[in-house]
Amino acid sequence: MTHDGHGATVGAQPASAHATLGQTNPHHRKSGLHEPAMYNRGMDAKRAQGIGFSAAMGAAAGAALAAHRGPRGAIKGALLGAGVMAVVDATARAVQKPNEVPAVWSRIAASGAIAAPIGWAAGKRGASPLAVGVASGAIAGAMGIRPHKVALGPVVGLAVGAAMRGRPPAQVAAASVVAFRTLSQLVFRDPQVTLVADKAPAERLPFVVPLGGRIGRQC
Repeated sequence: MTHDGHGATVGAQPASAHATLGQTNPHHRKSGLHEPAMYNRGMDAKRAQGIGFSAAMGAAAGAALAAHRGPRGAIKGALLGAGVMAVVDATARAVQKPNEVPAVWSRIAASGAIAAPIGWAAGKRGASPLAVGVASGAIAGAMGIRPHKVALGPVVGLAVGAAMRGRPPAQVAAASVVAFRTLSQLVFRDPQVTLVADKAPAERLPFVVPLGGRIGRQC
């Protein structure tokens, strides 16, 4: 230990500095090790939440589709619908890759599940199966935005409604939407939904949130 002539000590460091030099804070190291596990648990929770939502949507659809069979039929339909949509959602999430939207078949199934309760409600208000079919096709086509899809929707709905004139409105609505989405997918091959972040240069995007991104606390 020496003095610099001004009363200051040169070369002396607190013992605590030597004790911590070259060592990693155990708390930081421990938290870093647990971050992947915490992230996986968070993704599992989101996956379970999505599957649960799809099951609830399927239950509503199943009940609407089988409501004409009475309370017991509606309950059985709800259970079946919940199981089907849960499997559809789980399978779609299992095969989904990063930077991809959910598989088109899962989106079509979800569209039909959403349409069924709406068709049931329209039937309760006195709408005929034909009217429900045309309206369902028109709404599905309008959601496609593009003019050719807007024009195709009511046509498909009219055809389905005429073919299912004696069926419950809930079934007509679901069938119209599924038929339109399927036919549209086969006829118009260009994708309706894409992720522009895959094609746009980085300088044109104010920010990018990748699939599966996470925010961790920096220490």
